[in-house]
This record gives sequence, structure tokens and C-alpha cells, in this order.
Amino acid sequence: MAATDRTARHLELLIDAIAAVNSSLDLDEVFEQIASRVAEALDTDACFVYIYDQADDVLELRATHGTRFDDPAHRPRMHLGEGITGTAAAEGRPIMIAGAAHLDARFVQFPNLPEEEYESILAVPVLARDRLEGALNVRTRQPRAFGEDEVSLLTAIAGQVGQAIENAKLYEQARERVSELETLAVQEIHHRVKNNLQTVASLLRLQARSLEDESAGRALEESVNRILSIAAVHDLLTTAHGDDVDIAGLIGRLEAMLAQDLAGREVVSSLEPVVLPGQRATAVALVFCELFQNAIEHGRGRIAVDLHREGPSVVLSVADEGIGPQPGRREGLGLTIAGALVREELRGRLELLGRAVARFPAAS
Repeated sequence: MAATDRTARHLELLIDAIAAVNSSLDLDEVFEQIASRVAEALDTDACFVYIYDQADDVLELRATHGTRFDDPAHRPRMHLGEGITGTAAAEGRPIMIAGAAHLDARFVQFPNLPEEEYESILAVPVLARDRLEGALNVRTRQPRAFGEDEVSLLTAIAGQVGQAIENAKLYEQARERVSELETLAVQEIHHRVKNNLQTVASLLRLQARSLEDESAGRALEESVNRILSIAAVHDLLTTAHGDDVDIAGLIGRLEAMLAQDLAGREVVSSLEPVVLPGQRATAVALVFCELFQNAIEHGRGRIAVDLHREGPSVVLSVADEGIGPQPGRREGLGLTIAGALVREELRGRLELLGRAVARFPAAS
């Protein structure tokens, strides 16, 4: 090949490499393009691209052209200084062996990578701002001495790959930071909502204590418990990762909140972990509050609370040692609210037969 043609081809390859690097932030996609274009332009039989895992201090094979490693789930990994490519990475300089590369003292055989079939190798480190980011090499099955221009070209391409890795890492860090900020913002909103609800509950409680009408005061107290049930959900969401709430933990909080009205009655709980989105958790909190309050006011003896999964459904039951709520009887406001919430918000049903059982699908 004429020198001018060869130079033009190398320049074209470098431009292609820059285009590949800038085409995507998906490193695997970039590496696959680089491996393919480098092997084709340099007329080599294979190209291997490695990324440096700083945490484990190893090079991991991420893309190949001309051969495939048998088990992608177990990518070949080498320590710095291990193998010819690992030595190039450790020493920060190109290494070229024109023939019988597999007989070199630095050669390392990987069981799922047939490197011994190649005669020559040119390996270069991948650097970004003088920091190691990986390594790449090209291989031929016939002996071949790579020229200085080819070494310089592969080094230049490695520099572009290093920039791609650095850009991808910066992008991932930015995404993680944005996610953290979004989570903090949502948690702050839940915190403020919780505080506002608790303030409203406190004002209503003060109002209830000033009323002479006992039934009116009791109605306000029940409203306070409903508001505090919603506040409890938002309190859990302030520390939750995402919009999910552990219903078992929520019910435990609500039991403690309502304990002041128990008058010494025993509560036995069997709560299986059940995680639901915040909106559905709010409905469950209100349902539990109404059922538990009903057992306190109209039941007697020990109160038993049970929460568990039955296949795709969640079952929440509240029972006591009295006759319990019966079907056909005129329901009070609390059971009416509970029934509407189970039916409309949770898409389930509320069964009243000696005990109150809310049964609803786990998925919305």
C-alpha cells in the first residue's frame, strides 16, 4: 500500500474512532464499534478492548472482534502486569511482539479465550488525563511487525477510548447525583406534608378537648386519628428509597399511636412484610385505623391483628373477643369509610363476619 494511501486510511480510522466515541455513552456499544473498525482498518485478525476496574485493580475484557469468548457471563480478567496486555497497561507504554507471542514469558492463557492461535500482538494502554482507564490490543494469525505509524495510530485511538470511558463515568455520576437530589426533594416534601398534618391534628385535638358534647369530641378525635394515619405514611416515606412503604412497619406505628385508647386491653399482632406504593399505603393506613378503632370502641377483650399475603392478594384482619362486626347490621361511619377505601382505592373487598377482613390485590 502506498504511503499516502496508508496515511489516508489511518486518518480515516482515527476520524471513525472519534465518531464512534462521540456516538454513544453506552461503553459496550462504543467498544464493539472500536474493536470492529480498528481490526478492519489495521488489517488484523482480532482486536480486544479491556476496561480497568479500579476497585478490583484488574483489566476486564469488554469487547472483541475476530473471536468470541465462550462465556460472556465470566469475562476474562487480568491484574496489572499480568499478560502482555496487562504489562502494557501497567507500564503505560505500547508493547509489540511480531511473532510467537504465545511463547513470550509474559503471555497468559485464558481457558475461554483462544489467544494462542495468534502470532503477533500490539498492545497499548488506554489513558485519560494520564490516568489508566483500560487497554486494547490487535492480533494477527501470521507473524507481523507493526510499524511506528501503526503504533502511533493505535495509541491515538486508545486516547479516544479513554476519553469515552471518562465521559461515560462522568455521565453516570451526574445521573446518580440527579437521582439523589430528586430523592431528597421528594423526601423533603413528605417531611413537610407530615409536619403540616401533625399540626392540623394538634389543632383538632385542642378543639375536641374544648367541646362539651362528648359525641362531637369523639368524632373529632377519630378525625385526628385519620389525619395522623396519613402523616405516618409520609413519615415513613421521608426515609424510604422510592415511593414504597412497608405496611407491617406502618401498622406497628399506628398500633402504638392508638394504644392510648386501649384501656389496658391486649393487642396481638402477626404482621408479614408487605411493601406497597405510597398512595395504596395511605389507603391501608386509613382502613386499619378505622378497623382498629372499631374494635376498641365496640369490641372487648384481646385484639388480634393479622397481615399476610395469599398469592397475589394481601389480607388484613382485625378481630377481638366480642361478637365482632356482623353482615347486615347498619354500619357506622368508620366501617363505611373502611369499606369505601378497600373497594375504591384498593380494588378489594371488606368482609364482616365476626371479624373485619380487608382483602385486596397486592398490585394496583
